[in-house]
Amino acid sequence: MQFDPKIQAAIDELDRLRNREDAWQIPREEGHLLCQIALIANAKTIVEIGTSYGFSGLFWSAALKYTGGKLHTIDVSEKKFDSSRATFAQAGLGDIVTNYLGNAGEIVSSVPGPIDIAFVDADKPSTQKYFDLLWPKVRLGGMIITDNATTHRAELADFVRHVRARPDAHSIEISIGNGIEWTVKVK
Repeated sequence: MQFDPKIQAAIDELDRLRNREDAWQIPREEGHLLCQIALIANAKTIVEIGTSYGFSGLFWSAALKYTGGKLHTIDVSEKKFDSSRATFAQAGLGDIVTNYLGNAGEIVSSVPGPIDIAFVDADKPSTQKYFDLLWPKVRLGGMIITDNATTHRAELADFVRHVRARPDAHSIEISIGNGIEWTVKVK
């Protein structure tokens, strides 16, 4: 799939800036995997906790241009909120992406469901809390993808044990990029 040239230019620009001290963005190959997952799921509603500068959001949005869906992305940093909004606008994604500034725990309840895909890439100690807020809104067959499954294995160990023990989910690690824990709602 060829990305829209404006989206590709934004991806290339953020990738050049990836070494910023506070960027914390996914690797490019992981972005392509996320795009592919969204396409396979024919996602219409994606919720992302942890926008950062918008790198992963660009990959989600590339898929959503094909599926006709919307991305709801949340970050607590005003600097990153402003920067990602400008990036999404420059990439021509203003009609696909809704940026939220603030606490994800408060914002998730206002995001319309059902959710096809949620992506959790924020502070690791809150991962379980974010999962628990999102899970009731995820549709059957929908999923929550948690970033940093391999790079933060020790920090996420309790969370991973929890999601893999759920009777209403199937969860597995995929070791691409930072590694993701891919949890699909089965009941």
